[in-house]
Amino acid sequence: MQAARILVDQDEGYDLPKAVATVSLAPAQAAGLHDRGEIREGLRADLVRVRSYKKQFVVNQVWRTGQRVF
Repeated sequence: MQAARILVDQDEGYDLPKAVATVSLAPAQAAGLHDRGEIREGLRADLVRVRSYKKQFVVNQVWRTGQRVF
């Protein structure tokens, strides 16, 4: 998440949704993990809910395969 924040802060071409897609989808594809990396029907549904605090993201909730685990 911090990498997404850095992209938004340092590159004028990135908004938060594009930055999150860049740091989640590209690595998943590079690793051959085609069942994750984006929010789309039929994928794993691993999600992290964060809030912004002093230029950093703090994790509030986590879901793994659609089930809340934190």
